[in-house]
Amino acid sequence: MKKTKFIKQIMIYGVILLVSSLISELVNQIWPGFPMPPALIGMIMLYLLLTLKIVKLEQVEGVSNFFVQIISLIFIPSGVALVTKLDVLKAEGVQIIIVVVVSTLMLLLFTAGISWLLIKVKEYVVARRQQSSIEVEED
Repeated sequence: MKKTKFIKQIMIYGVILLVSSLISELVNQIWPGFPMPPALIGMIMLYLLLTLKIVKLEQVEGVSNFFVQIISLIFIPSGVALVTKLDVLKAEGVQIIIVVVVSTLMLLLFTAGISWLLIKVKEYVVARRQQSSIEVEED
């Protein structure tokens, strides 16, 4: 992959991360009791951009593949931090596991719900376009 193409792809991801962080802060100021993780907002934004063909898959494919290749490195700091807190895990491990499982399920359900909603909206838009094109052909 060319260096300039890779830099453009990283810039796309950078803009998505910046905008998702700004949206997260805005939501946090408007509704303090409901924090929105910027990563989730970024995933939704990237999905929308790809679905609406504002960003083409080729424009983010190289960096995406790179991130998938190094994903295990991203979890190393978390693993090290976990090992340094073994006393907390020993005292409150069951509670932590319950919170992690419940929050993970909530995140999956929320993401699935948003994806389902976006798919339904896309189907509705496509159906409306087909219906309007049929009406134009009949006239």
